[in-house]
Amino acid sequence: GSEMCIRDRESPVPVKLVASFLEPGLVGILRPVIVMPRGVAQALSAGEMRAVLAHELAHLSRRDNLWASIQMLVEMLFWFHPLVWWVGARLVAERERACDQAVLETGNAPRIYAEGILKICRFHLEPSPACAAGVSGGNLKARVAGIMRNGGSDDADGARILLLTGLGMTALLLPL
Repeated sequence: GSEMCIRDRESPVPVKLVASFLEPGLVGILRPVIVMPRGVAQALSAGEMRAVLAHELAHLSRRDNLWASIQMLVEMLFWFHPLVWWVGARLVAERERACDQAVLETGNAPRIYAEGILKICRFHLEPSPACAAGVSGGNLKARVAGIMRNGGSDDADGARILLLTGLGMTALLLPL
C-alpha cells in the first residue's frame, strides 16, 4: 500500500518509492533494491535524481552492502575495542567518498550532485535533525567540498580501504 516500485531505465535494480524511509539507499544483498522517499523523489530535479541514483548504483557495483554487513558483524563481535569502531567509521566515510567519486566520473555535474545532497538533507532536517547523519556521512561540509573539487581524490581508494582493513585486523589479532 504505502510503496510503489518503479523501474528506472538507468537502474539495473528496482527503485521503490516509499512513504516511510529516511533517505535514499540501497537495501539488500541478494536482491538489492534502491529505496527512495517519495518526498525526496519529488523534490529533486531530473539531474539531481540521476546523480543520487548513480551514487546508489556505485554502492551496488562495489558490493558495499555485503562489506557493511561484514563490518557490522566484526563490530558486534569486538564491540569493546575502540580501534574497531574508529576503523569502521573510516570505512564508512571511504565508501561514501568512493561512491561520490564514481558519481562524478560517470559525468554528473558536481554542483547538481551537491545540490541534490543538500536537498535531501533539508528534507530530513524538517522532521528531525537526527535523520541527516546518514546522508551527510558524518561530515557534510567535507563531503560537499570534495564533490565540488570534482572528487579531489588521488585514486587511492583501494589502498586506503586496504590500509584501514589491515589496521582493523591488527587490532583484532593483537589481543589474541
